[in-house]
Amino acid sequence: MTSKTLPLFVSLITILTVASAAAQAQSRRRVTLQASVPYEFVLGNRTLPAGTYVFEMATGSPRSTDGAGVLIVHNYERRLYVAVATGVENDVNVHPSPKLVFVREGDRVYLSKVWRQGEIAGLSVHIPAGDGDHIEESGVLTLDANTSGEM
Repeated sequence: MTSKTLPLFVSLITILTVASAAAQAQSRRRVTLQASVPYEFVLGNRTLPAGTYVFEMATGSPRSTDGAGVLIVHNYERRLYVAVATGVENDVNVHPSPKLVFVREGDRVYLSKVWRQGEIAGLSVHIPAGDGDHIEESGVLTLDANTSGEM
C-alpha cells in the first residue's frame, strides 16, 4: 500500500466497524413491560411498595444462548428505580403473553422471572441465599404485563 491509500483503508475499516456495532446495538433494543403489582415485593436488596411499575429489559429481549441480562424497574409516581443483574432462563414453551413471576415465602414476595411474549428465554432474578429455598407451588404468583417496547 502506498502512503496515500493507507489512511483511506484505515478510514474504511473504521467506518465498517462502527456501522457493524450500530447495527448490532439496534437489534438489541430495550424491551419494557408495564404491570400493576398489587403487593409489596423484594427486588435485589430493596423492598418496593405495591404500585404500577415499568420493567425494562435493558439488554434487550434475552436469547436462549445469553448468560446474563439487566433488569431496570421504575415506579414513576414514587420516583423509585432499581437495576439488577439477572440470569437468563429458558422455558420449554413460548410464552403467549408477557408475564411477571413472583414467589412468596412467608410474608415476603420476591420478583423471580420476567417473560416477554413470544419468547422461550426470560430474565431470572436472583433470590438472596436462605430465602426462597422451600417455595411451594402455591407460593408462585403470576401477573400479566403489557408490552410497551419492542425488540
